[in-house]
Amino acid sequence: MFCFLASGVIAVSAFAGNAFAYYDGSTSYSDAPRTQIGNITYILKENVQYGDNVKVPYSATVVGIPNIKKVEIPEKITCDGLEFLVTDVDLCGELFVYPKKPNIYTNVEEVELPDTIYNITEFAYFPKIAKVNIPKNTAIGRFYSEGFVDYDYSQNKYIVDKTIYYSDTGSKRVVFDDFSLADHYGYFRYCNAKLKLSVDPNNPYYSYKNDMLLSKDGKKVYMSFNDSTSITVPDGVETLSSFGGYGFYHVKNIKLPNSLKKLWAHLSAISEITLPNGLEEIGTEVFANSKITKITLPNNLKTIGWGAFSDTKLTKIVIPNSVKEIGEKAFIYSKIKSIKLGKNLTKIGARAFTGCNNLKSITVPKKVKEIHQGAFESCKKLKNAKILSKNVEIGGWAFADCKNLKIVTIQGTKKMDAHTFDNCKKLSKIIINNKKKVPKITSNAGFKNTKKGIKFVVKNKKVAKQLKKSLKKYKRKLKNANIIIGKKAIYKI
Repeated sequence: MFCFLASGVIAVSAFAGNAFAYYDGSTSYSDAPRTQIGNITYILKENVQYGDNVKVPYSATVVGIPNIKKVEIPEKITCDGLEFLVTDVDLCGELFVYPKKPNIYTNVEEVELPDTIYNITEFAYFPKIAKVNIPKNTAIGRFYSEGFVDYDYSQNKYIVDKTIYYSDTGSKRVVFDDFSLADHYGYFRYCNAKLKLSVDPNNPYYSYKNDMLLSKDGKKVYMSFNDSTSITVPDGVETLSSFGGYGFYHVKNIKLPNSLKKLWAHLSAISEITLPNGLEEIGTEVFANSKITKITLPNNLKTIGWGAFSDTKLTKIVIPNSVKEIGEKAFIYSKIKSIKLGKNLTKIGARAFTGCNNLKSITVPKKVKEIHQGAFESCKKLKNAKILSKNVEIGGWAFADCKNLKIVTIQGTKKMDAHTFDNCKKLSKIIINNKKKVPKITSNAGFKNTKKGIKFVVKNKKVAKQLKKSLKKYKRKLKNANIIIGKKAIYKI
């Protein structure tokens, strides 16, 4: 069994028995059969389809290259009389260096890709790489999935379902590419800080401006190769993200265009920023661990994502009325002393304000339907909490361990979950303003380690009677609690 470069100049024997080993999908991609041709290692495949119009009978993925200064990947290779188009690149050096693992690409400074490359699956951990071209047909991180191709008898044709690696068994299985760009991290990460990309002007997916890889229409930044601490994002960009490249961790000053709608880049080095008025979304951990002390959120903002302002030095924040959701851990461990929540807010994510030890009071607006688990847990200085919504679900541990919490005002709840007020040692008064019904308290709702003789202040005897029945099961935990109308105690628990 012999394999050749397309030119036929070099011939080397393939690894014994590997080139045509059947791959049935029962093992992982990393265990797929490898074939070395010349000094490059490939995975061979058949019937690969890219999008709706491009189908390659025999193709190859580059999974290993030599550790030399310049690597040129061929367009085609030949193996056992079959011609394979080189269509994919999946290359990753080692993250760890001696004494763990030596990096396998320490000498590579340039990789030249042919126009036949349709996809770069991964390209990372190249410490000296300085130059990579993105050919005219290439997309980065196309989405793949695995499975069989089924024959549809009603249509008398095979339905492309997903993936297979090359075999000589006549298998009808294929790789199907849905032609979307996957939002994964790792592309050109951990490479030489001087790496610059070049993009073929005929590439239909990308443009390159200000050392940033953008979508062809210039509306989305995929990754940045700009090593400056001061960066201007090009006009027209609507989404700023970082799925590879250098990221934005080093950027201390950034100018955002008025066109920006979604901010997803991690800006942990900045201390101040002006957000454009049209911004609608602040994504995951955008300002996490930054030195930012104040910020004005625009009036069109709709979503604050997971950990967006976690562990920051922000002391004051006003959430505009346009915001409907505050994501999980959005402000966790921040230095916030005061916060005003917008009137159209409907959801406060799990642990959104956990550990905000300088926060003294909070008012939850009327439209909030969900206060998720641990939302205000362990806010050490929190003394007063007002929940104005009449139909809110309060998650478990929502106010647990707020050791200075004294007064809670509740308009009404759809559900109060387990351990809500556990270890609120100074909690002495819960005011219930609903005139018709008592808040629904679950069987394990938390009043553990609250103040002895806690007062439940209600509006009328109807609610007082309902509350007495509801709290009866907490007699041991509540320790001489009173249900009060006005100043008069009606029931003792």
